[in-house]
Amino acid sequence: MRETRDILTAWKNTRILKRMGIEYPSKSVGINGAPTEFDCRQYLTEDEAQIVDKAVLTLKNDNYSQWIVLTAYYLREISCNAQAKAIGKRPHDIINLLKQGEMFIRGNIYEYFKKAA
Repeated sequence: MRETRDILTAWKNTRILKRMGIEYPSKSVGINGAPTEFDCRQYLTEDEAQIVDKAVLTLKNDNYSQWIVLTAYYLREISCNAQAKAIGKRPHDIINLLKQGEMFIRGNIYEYFKKAA
């Protein structure tokens, strides 16, 4: 099975790409000077992304604090230090919430992604 962080990063890339309205999920928005036919970012298939979506929504219902930290970190790219500073907590507390959220997601997606390894 791939690392949970890699799967969540690929999930973010897939979801952000879908929100941008790009018609072809395998292509990203071009970067000046980069070859247009090559995209090095990781993506999930729509089925895989839906599995992760379901796990993330389950996390929201199970532990809202972990969900907030996880989605802020992956979808909005807000570091644990920045999150801690914003709410007046120690970075270690936020990192623990993120790791717990990642383990919850891993437990929910393990059955599906272990087959892809």
